[in-house]
Amino acid sequence: MESIIPIIDSNVNFTPLVFYRDFLKKLANFYRENPTEEIAFRLFGNGDDDIYNSSYRIDPIALPLLLSILEQLSKFHKNPLRLFLNNNHATSSALEFLYRANFFKTAGDRDYYNQYGNSIISYKEEYLGAFKGKEIRKDHLIRSYRKDDYSNIDFQINDDILLRDQINSLTSYYVQDHFRELLYDNPNTVDYQNTYIDILSELITNGVMHSGSTTYAMMFVDKFRTKFSISDNGIGLKKSLEAKITFPFYYKKDDFKNSISHKKTDFSSYYVENLLDIFEALYYSSLKEREGILDLMLNVVINSNGYFRLHTENCQIIISNRFKYIAKLHEIRQQILNVHNINEISNMEQSDFKNSISQYKKLIMEVFENMFNTAIDYYTEETKFSSIRFFNVKFKGVHIEVEIPNT
Repeated sequence: MESIIPIIDSNVNFTPLVFYRDFLKKLANFYRENPTEEIAFRLFGNGDDDIYNSSYRIDPIALPLLLSILEQLSKFHKNPLRLFLNNNHATSSALEFLYRANFFKTAGDRDYYNQYGNSIISYKEEYLGAFKGKEIRKDHLIRSYRKDDYSNIDFQINDDILLRDQINSLTSYYVQDHFRELLYDNPNTVDYQNTYIDILSELITNGVMHSGSTTYAMMFVDKFRTKFSISDNGIGLKKSLEAKITFPFYYKKDDFKNSISHKKTDFSSYYVENLLDIFEALYYSSLKEREGILDLMLNVVINSNGYFRLHTENCQIIISNRFKYIAKLHEIRQQILNVHNINEISNMEQSDFKNSISQYKKLIMEVFENMFNTAIDYYTEETKFSSIRFFNVKFKGVHIEVEIPNT
């Protein structure tokens, strides 16, 4: 027997928050009640019913999240998932957008040239036609990055630094081609477009190297804002750090967790541990010579006056320039990067280099401790006012969403 789960409900904008809060709950309820059944999906909730009272909208940056969970479920069932489509007065605009944004090419069967298709859904192509002719910008496409895209690279080599450099070199080319024009169109990103390209390339490289899954990304620009998201359903932040055999001198495993005093809270200790995993990853990123996930957060918030959201497992953090300690964090991070750069260029005395990094490590640790405690102290279930969100349903992997205003 097959049960059909609606994805986009009528008259509800399918945003990332709706995905985390409502859609994942639908999936959890299904598997709780039907543990042996195969799952299938209907893209539009009412299908061909009530078409003149229904409308369907999906936030473009929710698409990488949707693709990640569909890929995860298709692996679980060991088959592409059936997706039922409807093309009618109510659904045609949303269906056309998804078609032109390459949602179906990305999620469907591999094409002849193996350039598209992750074989995670099956659907009837005859529904994809008779559209209204609404073209979308050529850059507003879903992007996917997988090991198959790097066929000339030997992923079995033992030199992680060499492997990373090889992957990153090719990823940087992809990212420039996919996103540079969109970054150029926003006055809050144009001056930092090279920085964004470098950091996005680094994050996608991490996904390709460590996640064991496809990394999905999409960037979208309208007259109000630039939005983008990156999502994979891989091993996640915690296991990614645990998998490392060695660390640089400035970091020991669980450094941040071991330094923080655990507060008594009214919510699950599992949620607190999940939040600690996020802060541990950001703290480690703050000490490295390569720009990564923390630097994306700081560039979005400080340089582009935007919002940064990071989700893993059951927890999400939301950071904006209203967050009390963000400016100080940015200041110390720039000093750490400067020390790394000086050491690379002039080959500092190692004792001087280690002493400098160690001094800044103490300072930035204190800032992270203050940020963590503030996030806990001011937590509220009202999502508009809290810098953290907890969700009952676990969503594995790493998921980043960014919104940057155009003014």
